[in-house]
Amino acid sequence: MNILISLLSLLIISTPPAVAEENNHAQVADHQEQADEVHLTAEQIRQIGLKVETLKPQPDTELIRAPGTVAFNAYRLADITSLVDGVIHARYVRLGDRVRQGQRLVTLISTALAQAEAGFLRAEAEHRKSKQDWVRLKGLAEQKIVSQARLQQAESVHQSNHAALAAARATLASYGLRGRDIDALIKQSDYGQLTLRASRSGTIVADDFRLGQHIAAGTPLIQIADDRTLWVEVRIPATQLFSIKVGQAASIIPKGGNRHYTGKVVNIHPQLDTATRTAGVRLEVKNVDAALHPGMFVEATIDAGTGKKALLLPREAIQRQGGKLVVFVEKQPGHYKRREVRVGAASMGRIPVLEGLKAGDRVVTAGAFAVASELAKAGFAEE
Repeated sequence: MNILISLLSLLIISTPPAVAEENNHAQVADHQEQADEVHLTAEQIRQIGLKVETLKPQPDTELIRAPGTVAFNAYRLADITSLVDGVIHARYVRLGDRVRQGQRLVTLISTALAQAEAGFLRAEAEHRKSKQDWVRLKGLAEQKIVSQARLQQAESVHQSNHAALAAARATLASYGLRGRDIDALIKQSDYGQLTLRASRSGTIVADDFRLGQHIAAGTPLIQIADDRTLWVEVRIPATQLFSIKVGQAASIIPKGGNRHYTGKVVNIHPQLDTATRTAGVRLEVKNVDAALHPGMFVEATIDAGTGKKALLLPREAIQRQGGKLVVFVEKQPGHYKRREVRVGAASMGRIPVLEGLKAGDRVVTAGAFAVASELAKAGFAEE
């Protein structure tokens, strides 16, 4: 019996140091793993309002909000201007009227125009007569009745009259007469009248003139706006400007309203305001039912996300412990394990997780601070 006890003692004393060290490391690892886990009862889970979500890739979104002002789409504005001095003779539209392209708007009486029309009629008559003479002499010359010199002289006169007619026609066109109006001068009896017509369809948004008013050439009389699309002008801080791209979708809500209007980014001003350090961004919005009006204040939201999918968590799901960012992964109901993560820039309260998690992990998204506190208390209790 004494011999057996001696042998057992010898075996215990002769255990290799490497085996003992390996056992110690395993014990430390087991202790560390236990230190990273939290166990909560059903009552604790209820009290802290703990929520768990299963991670799955979601589109990376970034919404930029800014106040804005509605304005006319200047690319869809048209000024109706007289190109000749005259007096307002008649108006056919009023402020707010909807007009079609080509619809008559206002008629002027112009002395300068009447003189130009008279010059055109003279030129046209001389051109017609010279053409008849040239054709007649051409036939006589073929019969050797008149000389070639006489024919050449008639041809020269006709060419001169043709040039004069073209010049007179160009003058009338420069005053705003259409080709059909010029052709109709020969048959009409009222001269010196210029009717201005709508160059595009839209709404009359300005008409600052009166009947009998004398206007100078170049004076704007009417402005037409195609208000089916409008602009929204917003100011974006320089820190957010890098996220804005032409073509991004936008949503607009009028101040005091709840209706959403869809739009998109169409222009980004290339220069910052040196005082506010903001840049102008222009949105184009569809004016459904003509409910938006220039001058309105609105709240604009620009979708500046990349569209790439990422694992997104709410801010409160990520806790900072000892200079590290951690989350809590549910191993099974009531059992949560701390895991270190690396994250990207936050947007709209959501943070993309770059490392440390994978799709399918169940992560604590509400109550993570309480879980971290329970983990800390457990650590203090062990010490």
